[in-house]
Amino acid sequence: MNPEEIVEAFKKEFGEKMEIGIRESGKGKRLKKTIWATVDGKDFHKVAEYLFVLQPHPHFSVSSGSDTGREIEINNHFVLNQGNKLGAVPLTIKVKLPKRKPEMETITDLIPGALISEQEKMEMLGIKIKGVPEKRVFTDESMPSGVFPWRKDSKGADKIARNLHQAGKALRKGGGKK
Repeated sequence: MNPEEIVEAFKKEFGEKMEIGIRESGKGKRLKKTIWATVDGKDFHKVAEYLFVLQPHPHFSVSSGSDTGREIEINNHFVLNQGNKLGAVPLTIKVKLPKRKPEMETITDLIPGALISEQEKMEMLGIKIKGVPEKRVFTDESMPSGVFPWRKDSKGADKIARNLHQAGKALRKGGGKK
């Protein structure tokens, strides 16, 4: 399927539940079309599942996330037509989550390889991904509970990052806390 056909299929299946479009980048003969979509957290699993209707093996690359100040955004990056060098279609599905209760379903039942990306978003942004066990993978026990390094609000790492330079000085002098 080409990008226009993919967008039309999503519009037909999800209608108003999904904001979707195509962006072009590059110049001349290297013009590339990328699909960007935005869905609510409660609809993301259904949208990810629909990728398997479009083709048998959609490729999940990675997810990225950020605290926009008003909400938490998770960008899930896929490639459709993977392996077709000239026909590969990058697809990013953005999920916007409310900061007061950032929750979404896992897609590891569809794509087991998404687990590490989902664990990272849980640990770094403090979102709950239903179906993924809450355990530390990226930070150790020294990270206080309820502190998430990528958050910009009071749950962020500002409290622990503020005085890191002092810990460095103490270690250089041989007087670091144990």
